[in-house]
Amino acid sequence: MSHNAIRFGRMPQAEKEKLLAEFSSDMVHMHPEAADLRALARHLYEAYLKNFPLTKAKARAILSGKNGDNAPFVIHDMKSLMEGEQFINCKQMPIKEYHQQHQTSPLTAGLGGITGAHQGSEYGFLGMTSISGEGPQDALELRFFHSCQSRSAEAVREVTEFAKSIPGFSELDLNDQVTLLKYGVIEVLIIMMAPLMNKDGTLISYGQIFMTREFLKSLRKPFSQMMEPKFEFSVKFNTLELDDSDMALFLAVIILSGDRPGLLNVKPIEQLQETVLHSLELQLKLNHPMSLQLFAKLLQKMTDLRQIVTDHVHFIQLLKKTEVDMCLHPLLQEIMKDLY
Repeated sequence: MSHNAIRFGRMPQAEKEKLLAEFSSDMVHMHPEAADLRALARHLYEAYLKNFPLTKAKARAILSGKNGDNAPFVIHDMKSLMEGEQFINCKQMPIKEYHQQHQTSPLTAGLGGITGAHQGSEYGFLGMTSISGEGPQDALELRFFHSCQSRSAEAVREVTEFAKSIPGFSELDLNDQVTLLKYGVIEVLIIMMAPLMNKDGTLISYGQIFMTREFLKSLRKPFSQMMEPKFEFSVKFNTLELDDSDMALFLAVIILSGDRPGLLNVKPIEQLQETVLHSLELQLKLNHPMSLQLFAKLLQKMTDLRQIVTDHVHFIQLLKKTEVDMCLHPLLQEIMKDLY
């Protein structure tokens, strides 16, 4: 780390904000189009805060123990996993009411009719499927998997609403909107998962539970293999030290990838992404003035994400073959059908 970077990092917060404000003002005067890019960044940040209940700032506060008395319940073995089921079951999900207020749109219908958490009769709390003919531990592991995929289905709704807030996205061909979400949503979810993780474990259930990495690795295959690649990616990704305003722009860049298979009209998608890329580049210069290679490093992560998604889909396909009671959430089935 350079001497200037260390000096900037040690500045009092007020002095740091003043310096960044002056830098931002100078940038806007030198490049008039920068004002529009900054407005776009603010708009996407507001949409991000509106649609994602557990932001990076909130997650890091929980992980660092700065969340007051609301420490997460820790799952580290089968006994605590069983206790964790009961713990979550008696807690009210903070996002539940939000999803009940949103109706299905043509866009979400194209992705399998996203209506928030699936509440069909075959699902118990958090979307768990009834299990029969399994040993107690096997059944518990499978219920945990269904818990995770139900939360993922809720998160798909959040990503969809965020995508609709990207200026110009809703004017794209409807089929292209669905395609962009089909291929981009898991990549976005992995990025959103990164702030919930540290080298020791991950927050789940809106930050109410912390599940240790060692416990996840102790599960039977292939469950034990599903999360480790995400941990490895997340630990490295977190070293970039993005904040929530940076994350909002990066998620929009991922969603607006014009090289997805099956797109009908690529040009307007690429034009939208180019604008967001310019906004992201400016944002990183203003927000991380001493990290000159940050923009390039972030773009490289998009390549890494594709491989992680490919591997994740492989694990899901393996589970469908090996677990007789595996019932994938219908929305996730729609997303993963013919994906890579």
